Amino acid sequence: MLEFIKDNWANILLIIVGSFALATYILQERKKKIDAASLIVLQIDEFQERLREISTFIVDGQLNETAFYESLPLMDTDYWNKYKHYFVRKMDATSYTALNQLYEYVSEIQEQQMLMKSFQKNSFHITQNVLANIESQFIVADLNNACTGVTAQNITSAMGNMIPQGVSEADRNTLNAMVQQIAAQNPNFDMNRFWSLYNQQRNWTKSIINQGALTSYTPVQIRISLEKMLKKYSMLEISGTEGYQMLKKTSKQKF
Repeated sequence: MLEFIKDNWANILLIIVGSFALATYILQERKKKIDAASLIVLQIDEFQERLREISTFIVDGQLNETAFYESLPLMDTDYWNKYKHYFVRKMDATSYTALNQLYEYVSEIQEQQMLMKSFQKNSFHITQNVLANIESQFIVADLNNACTGVTAQNITSAMGNMIPQGVSEADRNTLNAMVQQIAAQNPNFDMNRFWSLYNQQRNWTKSIINQGALTSYTPVQIRISLEKMLKKYSMLEISGTEGYQMLKKTSKQKF
């Protein structure tokens, strides 16, 4: 035996090293499978809770826009499609089909969820633009209203009636230029009057918009599609399937 080991020590060492490498690989793959099962089970459980929540966002045929706006995306990573190759050979066809359908429904519901949120954000942007345009008009109008007393236009008009007929065109132009310069240096602008007028109009505008003066449009198809997918999901049994139970059992395994 010693002679055999002496003559074949290199091959024996190679076998030992290879065995350790194989055992390490098997353990790593086992860990990957357990981790994958854990991620899928956790995600499925979260789906079932989140979908029950979303079903409450539709009341009497109306979407709760605030609830949808505040809701988070249903899914960031599709763990089932990412890891199902670990389990497909050991899973029955019924369970496999049910899990595929679940993720299809979730994807469709999330698409409608994100579409509605995009409409909401676009509506906010449009409202902000409308408000900015209205406020710009108020600023221009209130600037004019806040200029009290003598203005360039008033002075020019008055001087036109007072200048004698014999004054040359050059002298008339010189006088008008002087009037414009004096008016520009002394616009008699009443800052307090401007802010009083502008703030009053701005507050009225905000109040009107906040009370729904601008229509927020959400396509009815979003609600129809959501109700359709939620109904399909309600008829889908996941937790009781053999496939789900197998995934749950795998997720609890030790190394």
